[in-house]
Amino acid sequence: MKIDVQNLNAWFKDNHALRGVTLAVPQNSVLAIIGPSGCGKSTFVRCLNRMHELVPGSRQTGRVLVDGQDLHARGVDPVDLRRRVGMVFQRPNPFPTMSRTSRPGCASTASPATTTTWSSRACAKPRSGTR
Repeated sequence: MKIDVQNLNAWFKDNHALRGVTLAVPQNSVLAIIGPSGCGKSTFVRCLNRMHELVPGSRQTGRVLVDGQDLHARGVDPVDLRRRVGMVFQRPNPFPTMSRTSRPGCASTASPATTTTWSSRACAKPRSGTR
């Protein structure tokens, strides 16, 4: 198996977001994760590339193996892992823990109260009628 998930559980503080997820993904296959808002799709993918552990108050149990290697084993470099296990965001959000004004190359002229969507390339206010 390319990806082997065994009894994966994930929490945000006391909220048990994923419960006992077990999944095997064969080599050279495509996996689509589909479901309603809030069902744990993004949390699951964040667990695959170890981004879940970056969220304060979060934790996970279970095993996630990629090419037979446990992603939480000693010596696994999370940055190197993320080069192999990517994540596509629904909306551009390249630096979720940084404010708009602290992002390199982002303009600081738009009001954060009136601007809710930012381009991942230029961090500029979108044109009217675009998302």
